[in-house]
Amino acid sequence: MLDQIKKVEEKLGISTPIYSIAINHYHLKFYLKNGLDLSKIKQLIHGGTSYEYKKRYKMKHREMWQSSNVLQITSEEMDWKITGYIAGNLLKHKEVSTFEELKNNPFSCYQKLANQYGEKVINDLIYCVINVEENADAEVDIDAIKEAKASIPAPSAKAG
Repeated sequence: MLDQIKKVEEKLGISTPIYSIAINHYHLKFYLKNGLDLSKIKQLIHGGTSYEYKKRYKMKHREMWQSSNVLQITSEEMDWKITGYIAGNLLKHKEVSTFEELKNNPFSCYQKLANQYGEKVINDLIYCVINVEENADAEVDIDAIKEAKASIPAPSAKAG
């Protein structure tokens, strides 16, 4: 799946996705200029991952993907909070135990964000949103995210 996310960047020119790939679900955040690109992204990620998995493990026709949830982010504050939620998702689900493990895990964008904003800023953000619940389909409680107290870094602290 990580390879497929990289292909989205390369083939579609969708830059700098925010991602977390857990054992049973994933979160992905990116900016789309054209909403029609969403179907291309899903095809690359789901189609490419399914193809590679079935080829590697000799699986016959079996449905791999269950539910999908798309959220349109309409404010800088929500963008920042969702970024923290995704970056800390492996910590939330106890697939890693510490920020150091999260930093060294290739299935989270945490390292990229820590380099961009500093570990303290990202850790504080994750602490603010990590307890927001998900339902069985890994859908986030948006109202709880809205109410989380997270400071947006000054524009000079945010890199490109």
